[in-house]
Amino acid sequence: MTAATPQPAATEPESATTALYRAALGPVNTDRYLDVFARFDEAGRASPAWNAAAGWLTLNWMVFRQLWGAALVYLVCAGGLAVLVVGLGRHVLQWPQSVEWGVLGALLLLSIAVPGAYGSALLHADIRRRMTRAVSEARTVREACATLEKQASSRRRLWGLVVLNVLLLAVGGYAAMDTSWRTRLAGASDADPTRAAPAEATAAPTPAASAESPAPPVAAEVIAEPLPAPAPAPGPAPMSVSLPDAGEVAPQAAPPQPPSMPAPAPAGLESSPRSAPPPPLLAPRAAKRAVDAAPQAHGINVGLFADRTNAERAQSLLIEAGFPAILQNVDHPKGQLTRVRVGPFASRQEADEAAARIRAMGLDAMVFRP
Repeated sequence: MTAATPQPAATEPESATTALYRAALGPVNTDRYLDVFARFDEAGRASPAWNAAAGWLTLNWMVFRQLWGAALVYLVCAGGLAVLVVGLGRHVLQWPQSVEWGVLGALLLLSIAVPGAYGSALLHADIRRRMTRAVSEARTVREACATLEKQASSRRRLWGLVVLNVLLLAVGGYAAMDTSWRTRLAGASDADPTRAAPAEATAAPTPAASAESPAPPVAAEVIAEPLPAPAPAPGPAPMSVSLPDAGEVAPQAAPPQPPSMPAPAPAGLESSPRSAPPPPLLAPRAAKRAVDAAPQAHGINVGLFADRTNAERAQSLLIEAGFPAILQNVDHPKGQLTRVRVGPFASRQEADEAAARIRAMGLDAMVFRP
């Protein structure tokens, strides 16, 4: 006797409810949702069941499954809570930044957990409403299934959402990069030249740099003005003569007079020798000539100013303190700047001592040598 060949078991016919579910779900993840919906129908109620797509891609999943009302509610609630936390916590409660970020992080986790846990139940309730409406409007189950298939989400809709998300990411990335570049360019164009210029102008030259290109003397940019020769003093006794300022014209010397006998002193008074008048203080132009007189001595760079008023103010403070300070105009790509220098000094030790006193006045001081 020959063994009977086993016959394949006949598949059970699909129920009308399952056929309606399949038609309403469409071709994407149909079997997975059929198992979840079967458990819901056996229990008589929808229970929480984790749905990764609904949790991590909530808005995309709701749009794909045509849950328009739920998508609107989710967007309003999530956005409104975020705005409320930022506005209330930052401007009213004065939350620290760490607390604010913590609350926003908790809202983000909540916006993922709630749709992920109840997304399948929400989709089940919406499909049951569609099925009820389709069955009530159709004459047969097959006709109701055809109506639901036309309304179901297709793969074409899925790929359209993927392309839309890629385009949104590309536009957002381009906008962020463009904003970053604009911010950098604006910061570079608005940079203050007075912050970088003093560091370059007052930096002490290294020995190698001094050997290749020696620093210019203090009065390299100032034209020295010749001093007129003083007129000889008449009479046998020498008299002190003060140097006239560069802007003044020396008075014409008086013609020599024959020596006269000194008048006798009144009685009761003793004659005293004539005391020489004190030498006049150096004016700003005389200080400039003193700087020009020794171009090979040490000098001090005080600073490079974009505002000439600030440079003149620093020069006045230095002159009042007894330092020979001058101003020099410097051409710069950002415009004309004004340099303040002090000197010259016969030795490096004198220059260092003067620089220490200038720093004590609240000004910068950098000693350079010829």
